[in-house]
Amino acid sequence: MRHDEERPRTSGFLADGTVPGHWTQVLGSMRANPFTRLSLDEVRAEAAHLLIVAPSPEVARACFREMLDEFGDSIEIAALEGLVPNHVPAGTWVFLPHRQDGWTDLEDASAKVRAALVKENSSREASHKLVLMEYGINLWMWAEPPSSGGDPVCHAGELISWESAWALGTSGSDESDSGSGTEGATVAGNAVTTEPSPLAVSSETARPASARPPIYFGLPPILRRRRWDN
Repeated sequence: MRHDEERPRTSGFLADGTVPGHWTQVLGSMRANPFTRLSLDEVRAEAAHLLIVAPSPEVARACFREMLDEFGDSIEIAALEGLVPNHVPAGTWVFLPHRQDGWTDLEDASAKVRAALVKENSSREASHKLVLMEYGINLWMWAEPPSSGGDPVCHAGELISWESAWALGTSGSDESDSGSGTEGATVAGNAVTTEPSPLAVSSETARPASARPPIYFGLPPILRRRRWDN
């Protein structure tokens, strides 16, 4: 796994950076596995509200194109400095920039906002709690994929690992489209291992995609239940 001192640092969005091609295979494999995949229809059914915390609309679209195209104005995009935790509606899925993304200033701000949201969550009743998740902006330029045994980060004794990762599918038909490819992706102790089948990869690369892989960290309740039940 990669530690703090080993990761590249940047002061902004790597807009001209090319995401390494192996992420296409990782994404296809995750979408072929029911334990690491949610369709847009499932997100719509499960999330009371969607809040993307991003430094700019450009970054939000690079990381959430599928959701923005599907849900449009029903998704709220907020700046880190403008977020007021006790104003966030009950049941909101909150997407924060990854705390070890490599964008130094953004990492610090995201960690502070997350701490404030965790504190807010602790005072809410179970039915009013928020679901906190993270997304990579520049992470994909250097992070190690699960197939190599890598984890995105290890810092301050906390591991943000592939065990909490899930991928967004682009339609309600994802499960049927990629179901025959599930033999290429397994969950061992909830840790994702990936050996993508050709079907899974080819069916995903044909679809319009975000500039960044729609892979997120932090399991929403539906995926926690799915893993516990199986």
